[in-house]
Amino acid sequence: MSQVELLFERYGPRYKLWVTLTVMLGLVALGMSITIVNVAIPYIKGAFGMSNSQVQWLSTGFLASTTVSLLIAPWLVSAVGQRATFMGLLVVFIAASILGGLGQGMMALIAARVIQGAMTGLIRPVAMQALFAAYPPEGRGMAVAMYGMCLGLPLTLATVIGGWLVENFTWRYVFFITLPICVAAAIMGYFFLPSREQKGPRPPFDWAGVVLLFAAVFALLAALSNGQRWGWGDPRIPELIGFALICGSVFMAWQQRTAHPLLDLAIFRYRIFVVGTLAMLLFGGSFYGIMYLLPQFVQSVLHYSPVSAGQIFLPSTAVLGVLVPLVGWLSDRYPPHWITLPGLACTVFSVWHMAQVDWNTSFMYLAGAMAVMSVGMAAFPPPTLSNAIAALPRHLTGYGSGAINFAT
Repeated sequence: MSQVELLFERYGPRYKLWVTLTVMLGLVALGMSITIVNVAIPYIKGAFGMSNSQVQWLSTGFLASTTVSLLIAPWLVSAVGQRATFMGLLVVFIAASILGGLGQGMMALIAARVIQGAMTGLIRPVAMQALFAAYPPEGRGMAVAMYGMCLGLPLTLATVIGGWLVENFTWRYVFFITLPICVAAAIMGYFFLPSREQKGPRPPFDWAGVVLLFAAVFALLAALSNGQRWGWGDPRIPELIGFALICGSVFMAWQQRTAHPLLDLAIFRYRIFVVGTLAMLLFGGSFYGIMYLLPQFVQSVLHYSPVSAGQIFLPSTAVLGVLVPLVGWLSDRYPPHWITLPGLACTVFSVWHMAQVDWNTSFMYLAGAMAVMSVGMAAFPPPTLSNAIAALPRHLTGYGSGAINFAT
């Protein structure tokens, strides 16, 4: 009998609800760290006299560590189990948040953001794997909808809360606000997540794969984030992109040769999974790019206060809260494209309007465009994720979850 079956025996049919609440708390707490610092960046720059290129590392380091750690989760779950992985990453995240909140220099803040990013990346595939283990196939639409809400809702909610904290207290509180949620999630993880399923020795860890992948991602992000500042004709840009392509190619070749790969390339033999991953790559690039740039635009160009910058996201937060449960209900009853195509249309409409903004753009225009984009965030990712992961056999779902979150 599996660990999940034993937990079902102990807690009964409500067990899946406890699992959902557990992973939702973790996803919300760590998901807020993605954007909550964005609204505080002008104040962090002022506090430490950081240049634009230096403060960029708060974002670049976070994204690079998030991206790489997504693929480490399957090995961690196999080596120590869901429970230990979930609780351990929350404890490390708490330590990193304290380091960032108390940090007295640029390096401490960058280190805190890199560690936060790694833990934020780890929790996504762990949470998805836990939900897929607890829910039967016919009920996964709602489970993945809840997962999708916990990816989108923290991003908008964090900007609202972060703006209020920065204006009424200090930027340091953006590192502390999620700590009580992390503690609650860790305690619940101890009771409701399964321990290690496999017996015997732990599988070897693919250190070479991690180093190659981190080097590729870091170089690519550095090129993309500095291209506007250096100029796209700067020789460093093609050098970084070339280095990223070389490391990425060596990584793919190594994954085919090693006995214990970081990423099982067999997942790319399933067409539905590949299409879903590409769709999430394009969607995630649009959504996260706007979530990073919009708070800085309204503060630097439109001279909004942090609270006003956060209030832009209030309508979109409400939209997500209302639509996600409805999308989950519909996902279990209707074909995915009936939901995803309208959501994608809303996203395209919103991105086009965002591209037209300038210093004359009104508050209502920005808030309305974000609300429309949140319709897409509620409707597009959950069915896409569910359909893509469901196309994989059970032994590949961990790798698939890490890969599709990597793309997002």
